[in-house]
This record gives sequence, C-alpha cells and structure tokens, in this order.
Amino acid sequence: MTSNSITVANLLYGTVAAVLAVACVAQNVRSAQPAPVVVAAGVYALLGRGGEITPDNGGRTANVAFIVGPRGVVVVNTGGSYREGEQIIAAVESISSRPILLAILTHPGQEAIFGAAAFQARGIPVLAHGRSAELIASRCETCLRNLRSTLGEVAMAGTRVVDPDRLIARDETLEVIGRPLRLIGPPWSSAPGAIAVFDEMTSTLITGSLVSINRVPDMRDANPQAWRKALADIEAMRCSHLVPGYGPIGTCADVAAFDQYFAELESRVEVLMKEGVSLAQLRSRCDLPQFARWDQYETLHAQNANRTYLRLEQAQFK
Repeated sequence: MTSNSITVANLLYGTVAAVLAVACVAQNVRSAQPAPVVVAAGVYALLGRGGEITPDNGGRTANVAFIVGPRGVVVVNTGGSYREGEQIIAAVESISSRPILLAILTHPGQEAIFGAAAFQARGIPVLAHGRSAELIASRCETCLRNLRSTLGEVAMAGTRVVDPDRLIARDETLEVIGRPLRLIGPPWSSAPGAIAVFDEMTSTLITGSLVSINRVPDMRDANPQAWRKALADIEAMRCSHLVPGYGPIGTCADVAAFDQYFAELESRVEVLMKEGVSLAQLRSRCDLPQFARWDQYETLHAQNANRTYLRLEQAQFK
C-alpha cells in the first residue's frame, strides 16, 4: 500500500470515527431529554431522578412542571443549568405550540433556578418571591462555581445567576395564561420566599421545596415552625394532585407523612438532649429507622438533626 493510500485510509477512518462520536453525543442528548408526564388536564410534570447532583444525572434531580392554558404556558422551575432549561423548553414544545409566557422559580435552590437563563434568552420573563431573589443574589455565584466543578464546564455552558424579572411578596393569583394560578407564598418556610403554585381548574398543587414525597427535607434554609404551619395549610387544601419538589406525583394526603418526619426528628432530638447527648455524639444516636429508605436520608438527616439540636439549645437560653 502506498503512502497516499494509507493517508486516505486514515482520513476516512478519522471521518467515520468523528461521525460516530457525534451520533453518540446526539443520542446521549436525546436520551437525556425529560419526558412529560400527564398530571391532570393541561398540567404536566418532568420528574427528576432524585439523589445527589452528579455528572450521570446532569443535575436533573428535582421535578419541574408546566401548565397549558388557552393563551400560553407557565413553567414551574427551570432546572439546574442552561442546558436543562433548553430541554424543559423543548419538552413543553413537544406538548403544546402555545408560547411559554412565564417561568416561576418556587425557591432559591440550585436545581430550580439555573435553567432560567435559557428562558430569559428567549424573552420569557422569570418570576420569584422577593425574599428568594435576595438569597439567590447573595450566594448563588458560589452555587454556580460548585456546580461547574461537579458537572463540568460543557454541561454548565451558558448558565448564569439570573435576576428575576418579576417579584411577588405575598399570595397572588396569575391570569397570564387564561386559567387562574394561585401563588401561595408564606414569607419563610422551607426557604425564604418559597412558593407553591395551585391550579384551581384541576385542583393541582405544585409545591417546589415545600413538599417532597419519600425524600428527607433539606432544612438548611428553613424556618421549621413556619414550614410545618405551611404544611398544615397545604394538607387542608385537599388537592387532588400534588407535584412535589422531589419524588413521585401524589395528593395533599401525602403531606402528612412528610410532616411526620419533622415531628419525629424534633421529638428524638429533644429526648437525646434530655439524656445529656452532646452535639458531637448526636450523629450516632439520632437515627429514625422509619425514614431510612427515603432519598437523601444518609446525606441530609444528620445535618437536619444538628440544626434541630442547635435550634432547641438556643431556645433554652431565651
């Protein structure tokens, strides 16, 4: 074989390899596209995978939802990256040709907010509670750096911390898509400015971080007493459908099990404090076996116990 024929063969091999690589990447991108699940008439969910954010799940751990009305679509939460935001938009477009008129950030968690840049790039306004927006502005550049470290620069390309276009300060009803959506916004519960979205037409509640199903809550930003009051109010709504921040679709009847975690945690920590258990000893003594199968138990439960201990200890000195 001549040197020219070897060169041609090498070029052909390289071209074929490149085409196959592109095809594989395209297939991986397609397989990562979230599939919309019908929750109720005109209400859809894109269910997250739960667990920790990893390169394998691309950061798509939390649930996203959208509501289709006569005039357009509202998306509730935007995912953890610009790429995921684009995937959410594509998922909406696979269901409806009506325009996305608003994206709502229900809480300041990184899995909810960082896809918002993809919406703003298309001229779609983003709404959040004012207190949530303050927390986003104060710390989410650090969150973004951490996500880039975890997921890589390619996965996080185009992602940035957004300034919401519209802020709310209290409960409010939206008519933007031609079907009423009630925003439920206690000042502080699971996080400052966490809100839920209630679709009155189908009795569907999209809770954001206020409620998860079969997952341990993250109490880092929480006001536990106010959170439990908000949970009681949500349970009393008796919604027919509930899209939690994490976990499977349920109803307002599922709120009781979630609230029970808080009750059991506080009771257990109070008993241990009375027994003289120190904060350093708490981790090995604070197990709640009835919740051990919940997602993120190993990651979040001990942290929640520590925060509860410190809160109860501080209350003793007031």
